[in-house]
Amino acid sequence: MKIALIIRRLNVEGGTQRQALFFAQNLKKRGHHVVVYTFLRGEGANAELLQGLSVVPLGAYPKSRNALIDFWNECRVSRRLAALIARDTELLNPHDQVSYRVAYYFKKYVRNIPSVWMMNDMPTKTWGYWRERECGLRRRVSPFRKWIRRVYDRYDIGTAIRAQDAIAVLDNRDREWVRQFFGKEATVVRSGLDLPRVPYRPLPPIKDKKLNLLAVGILFPHRRFEDLITAVKMLSQRGYRTFCTIVGGYSPRDPYFEKLIALRSDLGLQEAVRFAGVVSESELVRYYQESGAFVFPCHLQSWGMAVFEAMACGTPAIVSRSAGAHEVLTDGVNAFLIEPKDPRGIAAAVEELISNPALYMQISRNGRAFVEKHISWPQYADAMLELFNAAIVNSGSL
Repeated sequence: MKIALIIRRLNVEGGTQRQALFFAQNLKKRGHHVVVYTFLRGEGANAELLQGLSVVPLGAYPKSRNALIDFWNECRVSRRLAALIARDTELLNPHDQVSYRVAYYFKKYVRNIPSVWMMNDMPTKTWGYWRERECGLRRRVSPFRKWIRRVYDRYDIGTAIRAQDAIAVLDNRDREWVRQFFGKEATVVRSGLDLPRVPYRPLPPIKDKKLNLLAVGILFPHRRFEDLITAVKMLSQRGYRTFCTIVGGYSPRDPYFEKLIALRSDLGLQEAVRFAGVVSESELVRYYQESGAFVFPCHLQSWGMAVFEAMACGTPAIVSRSAGAHEVLTDGVNAFLIEPKDPRGIAAAVEELISNPALYMQISRNGRAFVEKHISWPQYADAMLELFNAAIVNSGSL
């Protein structure tokens, strides 16, 4: 099968990029012809995952502060990228946001073939604004801008999203949102994992109430890293020696990063909280293996591949109940589940791990066992290929 895998940006390294590229590699191993189409490909970004893959970058993805200009630019570059897709492509597989619009333009102007959209996050502007507010970002938005966002969303849903022949989502909550906001059905397909890349390492015993914590994710407000930083302060006040490393891309001038830096300073945690920025795949695995616990405090986050990467390495995971990953986990058995936006819950979970060595080791082993049984790229690829084949049959392409 000739598949065009479309992803908005490859100049950053995150869960969406790892998911799409691991999937592309798995499809290639199965004998499918896969070409990756993207707006931006960064120098050195995702280098390990891109080895052996054919990549066609547009080299442009303009951004502005004006919603109308943004919309126009996104449509313009989406049409340009659609024109680069090979005409003999048999199936389109857009991943995450904006990429589904590239598939729409290809279907409309080049050739009407099936498109199966992997929706990692809700893409609408109105929903994004709502999530920002839920996550504590209180930006003033004029009534005119709100109206523009609603018009934008209505057009997007009525054209590009409606044109998708099938939609895959990572969790049941997103499936309900697709039904509620788009009037379409979606299929839950759990993301995979490359187990050889994240080898299990038995945990050393905790000594002197000391535990190194890890969090992973590009710095966006929905990550709620402020809850983790606050929890570190709470633990220090209780006599625990906890240190935290946050791995993920950020801009030094980004308001959310500035907020986290200010919080770290206000709490006197300059030595206890470190921002590692972007790291390579091999470095990320080393961080997983050398950390005592992994914290995923994200709010309204779809899935969370990093959770299962950490668990595969034997690192106990503390996961927000508003992250999609929590749907498949069992509290106190293979992970700790906490309420969103709750620093006290994070602190309590870390304290339990430190004070209960037997439970600490049990969750480490159970986490790895769960991932080995339930999370893999072959399983993900099987489910996606089933959607691909059904979309081809339903479209009459065979």
